[in-house]
Amino acid sequence: MVSDYWQTSLDEHLRPPPANGWRRSAYEVEINPWSRRGDVEAALLFRGAIVSAYGYIETVLGDISLRASRLPRYAALRETFTHTAEQRVAFLRRAFALPPLASHQRWAAMFLDRFEAHSHLRNLAAHARMQVLPNWGVTFHDLRREGPSSVSRRSQRMTLPELELAAWRAARLARLAQRLIGRLDDTAVLPAISE
Repeated sequence: MVSDYWQTSLDEHLRPPPANGWRRSAYEVEINPWSRRGDVEAALLFRGAIVSAYGYIETVLGDISLRASRLPRYAALRETFTHTAEQRVAFLRRAFALPPLASHQRWAAMFLDRFEAHSHLRNLAAHARMQVLPNWGVTFHDLRREGPSSVSRRSQRMTLPELELAAWRAARLARLAQRLIGRLDDTAVLPAISE
């Protein structure tokens, strides 16, 4: 039996905003007298959904990479354990081109293509400072390395509907990752990781 998802609302879990001061939400990081509580908490929810989805996705990437590399056929495709998401994607693209994973290549390619197309969003949500303003949306600010000795400042604005859409897409991508690893587990094509 599945629990009643709609039985509780978010409001009963939220702390009330401070009684004095400028903050409109107890969760507002930046003190901004123009922020509205609903905007701040919606932005935090959507940002959290993006970070949570990509945390799940990157765990799946690591899981599949590690398990595949234990098979002799795929161990030769890598020199060391792949630590970055880019390395894992490159390894998995090569691994899914060879049997026995080749039978899952269509699903893997769909997942990896979408992951690469939106990975900048993961970095932005995970590492940038977020400013929320009414009727303006959310602006993410961060520093970006542009080579070995150059750094640039980046700002990216998103309306709340755009941020919600990004969160929904990240959640869909996480569910695609879940389906991919479920298919791999159903066919027992990869060895299990022992605890």
